[in-house]
Amino acid sequence: MSSPLVEVGILPLADLPYAEQLARREAIVRDALVRGHISADVAPIVPSPRIVGSRARVKLRVGPKGALGFSRPGSHTFVEVPLDELARPEVVATAEALRGRLSAGEVEIRSDGEKVTIVLDAPAAVEGNVWSRGKVLSGYPRLRILGLSVSPESFYQVNLEVNERVVADVDALLQELAPTHLLDLYAGVGNLSAGAVRRGVKATLVEQDRSSAADATYNLPGAEVLVQNAAKWVPGQRFFDVALLDPPRAGAQGLLQKLVVTRPRAILYLSCDPVSLARDLRSVASSGYRVERVQPYDMFPGTDHVETLVVLARQ
Repeated sequence: MSSPLVEVGILPLADLPYAEQLARREAIVRDALVRGHISADVAPIVPSPRIVGSRARVKLRVGPKGALGFSRPGSHTFVEVPLDELARPEVVATAEALRGRLSAGEVEIRSDGEKVTIVLDAPAAVEGNVWSRGKVLSGYPRLRILGLSVSPESFYQVNLEVNERVVADVDALLQELAPTHLLDLYAGVGNLSAGAVRRGVKATLVEQDRSSAADATYNLPGAEVLVQNAAKWVPGQRFFDVALLDPPRAGAQGLLQKLVVTRPRAILYLSCDPVSLARDLRSVASSGYRVERVQPYDMFPGTDHVETLVVLARQ
C-alpha cells in the first residue's frame, strides 16, 4: 500500500527503493548539465543518513478541529497525514502535542536535533519554546545549528546531517584555497563560511533577510555583514579572491557574470535546483572558468529535489 505522503505529493518518491531514488536524483543533475551544454563529471550523490524522518523543520496548516496537515499540491484542499516518514521524531512529537490546540493559520515546528521551537502566525496558549509575530511567547526559541545561533525567523537547511556534510566539504575546499578575502553571498546565518571566519579569514557576508543577517553578525563578529540583496552585488564593491554562494531555488541569474569580472581564483556554488544551476553555469562558460567539481547531496529524501555543490576554478 502506498504511503499517504506519496499519495498527496509531499514525498512523491518515498515508495521507491532508496538506491533507485539516489540514482534518479543523480541523473537529474547530470541531465540538467547536459541540456545546459555543461561538460563536467558528476560525483556519486552523497546519501542522507536519515532516509525516513529527515526533516528538521516543517510548516503545517491548521485544519478543522485543530488538525495539522498540508494543502494538497496545486490546491487549497486540506489533508491530514502522518508525519513520521517526513520529520524527525522530536518534530513529530511536538506536532502531536499541538493537535487540537490551534484554531487556524499555520505553525512551523523547527528542531536543531535536540531542542524544538514552535513558530505561530497567531498567538496561542501552547507550551514550549514559542515565537509569534516577532515576540517570544515562552521559553527560549533560538536554536543552535553547528555552533551557530539561529533565530525563529532565520533560514537553516532542513536536513541537519546532510547540511553538516555539506558544510564540512565546503570548509575543506576553503582550507585548500586559503582565500585572502572570502565573499559569501546569500550567506544566511553564516552556515557555510563560519569555519573560515573562525580561522581568521577576512570575509564579507551578504544577506538580504534581516533576521538571518542579524544572526550572522552575532555568530561571526570577525566578519563584515552587509544587509543587501546578493543579486544586486556590484563588481568592485569589495575585494575578494574566492566567492561562495547559496542562492534560493530560482538561482543567481546574472550574478556569476558579475563575480567573474574581477577574476576570483574560485567560486563555490551550492544549488538546490539543477536547472537554474546549469543556466547560471552556462552564462560564464566562455569566461575562462572551468567546472572542477560537481557533488550532489540528498538533502530531500523521497523527492526529486537535490542539492549540488559546484566548484568553478579560474583557468
